Amino acid sequence: MATNLANAFDQAGHTINQVVSRNAATSKELASKYGAYFGTQLSELYNDSDFILLCVNDESIKDVISELPEGLKGIVCHTSGPVAMDVLQQYPGQYGVFYPLQSLTKSNIQSLMNVPIFIEWSDGTTRIAIRNLADSISNKVRETSSEDRLKYHLAAVFANNFTNLMYSIADNYLTANKLDFENLLPIIEETASRLKFAKPSDLQTGPAKRGDKKIIEKHLEMLGESELNEIYSKLSNFIMTKL
Repeated sequence: MATNLANAFDQAGHTINQVVSRNAATSKELASKYGAYFGTQLSELYNDSDFILLCVNDESIKDVISELPEGLKGIVCHTSGPVAMDVLQQYPGQYGVFYPLQSLTKSNIQSLMNVPIFIEWSDGTTRIAIRNLADSISNKVRETSSEDRLKYHLAAVFANNFTNLMYSIADNYLTANKLDFENLLPIIEETASRLKFAKPSDLQTGPAKRGDKKIIEKHLEMLGESELNEIYSKLSNFIMTKL
């Protein structure tokens, strides 16, 4: 998160003043890319920054807030999907949420211009400032409550995390049978591309959608007594009864 946001802000012409991390090597590496100061202690935070973005895991947000030094002028924003904005209430200044709905990695820095950024704010003045910051790096800024942001996050777990698990299952199965997962890439890409033009439920295909019980039984037989057998059976039943 920190790496991708820093890149986006820099590309938009903002100045990265400082990077603070408990890991000195990490903070120094990121800070050096933008000519910023680095540190390992929250007490070292630069007082005059306009924004302080908390790019930490969800469980650490409350602790970080409690350790922030007095006298900070910046708007403090956490960058979490499932964590409510209320966790920032103990901060005496302005605060909000700045959450890009995207799977971000340090090794694959990407443009956020087409990534939805969900924002929330503590007051009207803060809203304008956070909105302007978000607009500078994304064309898809969404003003969303903590409750709705949590729902988006849950939906993203189904759409992204669980989908990737299915890819992993397919890859492991093919590898165990000395077959090549690469041959599935065209159908994966085609399915994803269709989502731009139709609802997912309208695109459902496969033996369960067709009600082809013979193929389903054959697949279950191939899987044998295993967790995958149970997963396949439950998903097929869901498709047949719900879609």
